[in-house]
Amino acid sequence: MTASHQDPEILKKIENFCSYQERCKKEVIDKLFKLTTDQSEIDNIINYLVNRNFIDEQRFASSFTRGKFRIKKWGKIKITLELKKRGIDSNLISKAINQISDQDYISAFDDLSIKKFGLLSGSKDSRKRKFINFLSYRGWEYDFIIKKVNELF
Repeated sequence: MTASHQDPEILKKIENFCSYQERCKKEVIDKLFKLTTDQSEIDNIINYLVNRNFIDEQRFASSFTRGKFRIKKWGKIKITLELKKRGIDSNLISKAINQISDQDYISAFDDLSIKKFGLLSGSKDSRKRKFINFLSYRGWEYDFIIKKVNELF
């Protein structure tokens, strides 16, 4: 498929959109709908972008996972849920999640939990609840959290 059937202005905008940062198909489709593109044209543009490597779901999943883990300190549960929301295949999600080493994962969890523990105030029960909620919201595994609660409190 060539780009000749497409509106060159929309194609340029969407190429720039994909070049700026990694995108998944769902994000690109949502953007195309905002640019008032019809469904058959969207399918053609998506194929065009995939064939020219502007969109690569595995690359997106890996990049998203690395970023959310390193920068936002998200756990595997939240990363997985967010990737599923974006329509990423579960095999690609598993591959991306498995790129986080156990050592890095545990180290990040320990650093984050100790930092949070130091910032908590209030009664012991209130601090525990805030601690658990904070780590759960960020998608860390419940058994990690409870083990850390028992260790710190």
